[in-house]
Amino acid sequence: MYVGVAEFARGKEVCGLRLDVKRTTTDCDGKYRGERHFRCTPGHGLYIPLEDAEFIALASDDDFQRAHTPTPAAAPGTAPAAAKRGTSDDTPLPAPSNFDLDKELDGIAGLEEVKEMLRGLRNAVEVRRRRSSFGVNDERTMHMLFLGNPGTGKTKVARLVARMLHSLGILKKGQLIEVTRKDLIGPHHGETAQLTAEACKKALGGVLFIDEAYALRNEGSSDSAGQECVNTLVKESEEHANDLVLILAGYQKEMTTFLATNSGLSSRFPNVFNFADYSYADLASILRTTANEKGFTVDESLSEAGLLSLVQRCIRAAEIPKGNGRLVRNIVEAAIARQTNRVFSLGTVSRGTLTTLLEEDFAGDGEQQGLDSVPEVLKRLENIVGLDSVKTYAKQLMAQLQMRAQRKEAGLPVPADASLHMIFSGNPGTGKTTVARILAQAFKSLGMLRVGHLLEVDRAQLVAGYAGQTAIKTKQMVESALGGVLFVDEAYTLVSDDRDTFGKEALDTLMKLTEDYRDDLIVILAGYPADMRKLLARNPGLKSRFPSEIVFSDYSADELMRITETFLGEELLKLSPDAREALTTIYTIMASVHDRENGNGRAVRNLLERAKRSQALRLMELGRKATRDELSILTMDDFEETLSEMRNAPEPRPHGFGQVGHEGGGSGGGGPSELHIAYAQ
Repeated sequence: MYVGVAEFARGKEVCGLRLDVKRTTTDCDGKYRGERHFRCTPGHGLYIPLEDAEFIALASDDDFQRAHTPTPAAAPGTAPAAAKRGTSDDTPLPAPSNFDLDKELDGIAGLEEVKEMLRGLRNAVEVRRRRSSFGVNDERTMHMLFLGNPGTGKTKVARLVARMLHSLGILKKGQLIEVTRKDLIGPHHGETAQLTAEACKKALGGVLFIDEAYALRNEGSSDSAGQECVNTLVKESEEHANDLVLILAGYQKEMTTFLATNSGLSSRFPNVFNFADYSYADLASILRTTANEKGFTVDESLSEAGLLSLVQRCIRAAEIPKGNGRLVRNIVEAAIARQTNRVFSLGTVSRGTLTTLLEEDFAGDGEQQGLDSVPEVLKRLENIVGLDSVKTYAKQLMAQLQMRAQRKEAGLPVPADASLHMIFSGNPGTGKTTVARILAQAFKSLGMLRVGHLLEVDRAQLVAGYAGQTAIKTKQMVESALGGVLFVDEAYTLVSDDRDTFGKEALDTLMKLTEDYRDDLIVILAGYPADMRKLLARNPGLKSRFPSEIVFSDYSADELMRITETFLGEELLKLSPDAREALTTIYTIMASVHDRENGNGRAVRNLLERAKRSQALRLMELGRKATRDELSILTMDDFEETLSEMRNAPEPRPHGFGQVGHEGGGSGGGGPSELHIAYAQ
C-alpha cells in the first residue's frame, strides 16, 4: 500500500497498490478528476486520489490472514457480490455500521454549540425517514455554513459530517473534497464554471468543503469570475441536492458580507454552525490529545490544573482568535523539539524517557526562563543620569505588580487589572525611549509581557495616504508589537487638526486596539508636554485609556556634566580644568533655556562631537605626531566656538516657561522635579 504524493496526479496525494512486478502496459485502471482511466509509467499500480479513500482501521495480523483465506466457490449461476454491485461511480458504498456520533463528539474538545447542532441534524434525519414511511415528504437541504476563526476545527467537523451523513444513508460515499478559490477560479474566461462544476462532480456522494469561501467574491467587486463561481455553486447545489452537500467556511463577518453577493445563497445554506474560539480549558485538552496523537504523553506531574496554567502562560488571550487549536499544535511541536535535545543529552533510550514531555519542555516565550530579575532590570534604570522622579514611579509600579501577583498566589482578593498604557511628556533627549525599553524588559520579567520588545513608530508608520488603509496599517503595527511595548513618538502629530480624517482614523483604531489587546500590549504615547496636552484635550477618550502621565524634565547643568563624563569615559577622553569651566558655563545657559529643540542628552553628544573635531584640527596643526596625553584631553580651545555662540545668543527665556509638570530648575540643581500622574475622572 502506498500513500503519498504522485507525479502523475500533479503532485496530489494518492493511495493505492505499488506492484512488485512492472506492468507490461502503461494503462492503469483508476480514477482521477472524474476520469475512469489515467496513464502512468510502468511500475506503478492501482491508485485513486487520497480524498476518495476512506480510512477504516489499521490492519492486524488476523485481517491479513483472512484476506489470504480462499473464498468458498460461488454456487452455479450466482455472481460474485462485486459483480452484483457493478463498477459504476454512482453505486452507493455500504454505510459504516459502526459509526457512533456521540462517541466521535466525545473526542472533540469544546464546540458545545456545534455538537448540539450535529446531534439535532442526526435526529432530524431519523425523524424525516420515519415520516416518509407515512407518506410525509419533509426533505430539506443539507448545505451548511461553518462560521468561525482559524483553528476552531471546521475541517475536522466537516469530515465528521461527511461520515455521519454517509452512515445515515444521505450520502453514497461520504468523502470530503476540500477546495479554495484557487481551485475554482480559472485564469481564462469561461474556465471558472467548468472548474467549479468539476469540483462538484468530484465531490458527488460526499461533501464539498470550500474554505475561506468569502474570498470567492467580495461585495461591490467587479470580480466577474468570482460571481460566475458563486452562480455555478448555486446551480450545482440545486441539481445535486440529493447527493452532494456543500459547506462554505470562513470568518463570520466576512461570510456575512459574502452571502450578500447572491440573494439565493442564504436560503440554500440554512444550516449555520458557529464555531466559537476555544477556552483555555479546551486548549489544555487539545494539547494533551495532540501529544497523544503524535505518540507522546504529558508527564503525570502535570495535573489538569497544571496543564491549564501552562497553556495560559504560553498563549495570550489576544492570540486565540488567530490560531486556536493551531497554536496548541505549535506548542506541542516546539516541546517535542526541546524534549529531543534534552533526551539526546541524557543518552538514554528507554521508551518512557523518549516519549514523555515534561513541563520544562514547554518552556518557551511564555515561560520566563533565562530572564533578568526585576531588580536587575531596574538597576539599568538607576544607571541613567537624572530622571529621579521617573525612577521612583518605575520602582513603585514594579513593586505594586509584584505584590499583586503575591496576593493572587496567596488567595487574597486583588482589584481589577489597571491599564498600564502611559503618556511620556518631555522634550527631546530626556530619555523617554530608553526608559520605555527598560520598562518593557521589566514587564517581561514580571510575566506581564511575552516578548518584552519595543516597537517605535510615528505618524508615518500608522497613517496611510488613501481612504480605508489607515486602519489596516495601524492594526499591522499594533500586531507587530504584541507581546511588547508600542512606543508612539511625537504622538501629537497623529491628529494635526479637526480636518485630519486619516489621523483621527489612526488614533481611533489605536484606542480600540489598546482595549482589544490590553493583556498582551502596552502602548506609550510620547511627545512635547504642551502638544500632548492638546492631544488629550482633542480626544477625551485618551485620558481613560492612558491614565498615567509621566513627565520627563529637562536635565540640569550638573546632570548634563555627568552625561558628558559618561560619554568621554567610553573613549578614554577627559577635560582640562579650563575646558570643564567652559562646559559648565555652556550647560548653565542650556539648562536655563526652555527650548524643545535643544535635545538635552542629544545636545551633549552633538556638542562633544564638535569639540572632538576641533581637537583633531588643533592637533593636526602642531605639525608633529600628537602624544597620548594630547590625544586624550579636550581643552578650552575645543569649546570656544560653542561658548561664543551661546553667549551671543538672544536673551534666554526663563527655564520652565510654558512647561508642564515641573517648576524651577532641573532635577539636579534644585532637587528632583515632582512626577505628575494624571488620573482620569
